[in-house]
Amino acid sequence: LSTALFTGPMMADVIRSAKPLRSAKYVCMEGADKLPNGFYGTSVKLNWAMDPNRGIMLAHKMNGEDLRPDHGRPLRAVVPGQIGGRSVKWLKKLILTDAPSDNWYHINDNRVLPTMVSPEMSAQDRKWWTDDRYAIYDLNVNSVAAYPQHEEELDLATAGPTYTAKGYAYAGGGRRITRVEISLDSGKSWRLSEIEYAEDKYRNFEGNLFGGKVDMWWRESSFCWSFWSLEIPVSDLEASDAILVRA
Repeated sequence: LSTALFTGPMMADVIRSAKPLRSAKYVCMEGADKLPNGFYGTSVKLNWAMDPNRGIMLAHKMNGEDLRPDHGRPLRAVVPGQIGGRSVKWLKKLILTDAPSDNWYHINDNRVLPTMVSPEMSAQDRKWWTDDRYAIYDLNVNSVAAYPQHEEELDLATAGPTYTAKGYAYAGGGRRITRVEISLDSGKSWRLSEIEYAEDKYRNFEGNLFGGKVDMWWRESSFCWSFWSLEIPVSDLEASDAILVRA
């Protein structure tokens, strides 16, 4: 898994210079990529963009280099903790509005309608698609076991007394993963793993990196993957038929 360090101004600073009206509630973004149903666009709430803890920014560099074309060159939005569809690439417009974006892709993509709404109901009544309560913004909690790998074999004759199971977890929305638990008996009991927060290494860094000032020391938000590990006795693995992980 990889993450990146982006360089650029905070979106809030750009918006503040425009002196938004009191009626402004959303930031609509439009990219230069023209798709079958028009240019790609979406929106986020204005108060999110103005919240420094959310870290929403306009990036022109990635890991110290100018953005490459496939990453949104020359300018892109970065909306940490939310689905990728909110981080508009090839950004050409920011529009402050009193309602969510009416862009075709904001309305028809990245939504989860209530389970009682059938395909026929959603086709007949478009209000289901324009209700912003059903738009997906923050990513959901996600946890994965990476080791043991798929079809990995452990030679009991040469293995040590323990095996280190590893994986990653993510909470979305800038929330910090507080625990990751592992089960070897189909959820009857759980074991607490160790967690490494790679992002914390940057919180302790003072100075510039990749051409920009690292300003994470004061922020508690967590936008990067955390990595978990657990030492498991090989005898316990031998008696188990599956590893379950939850965060």
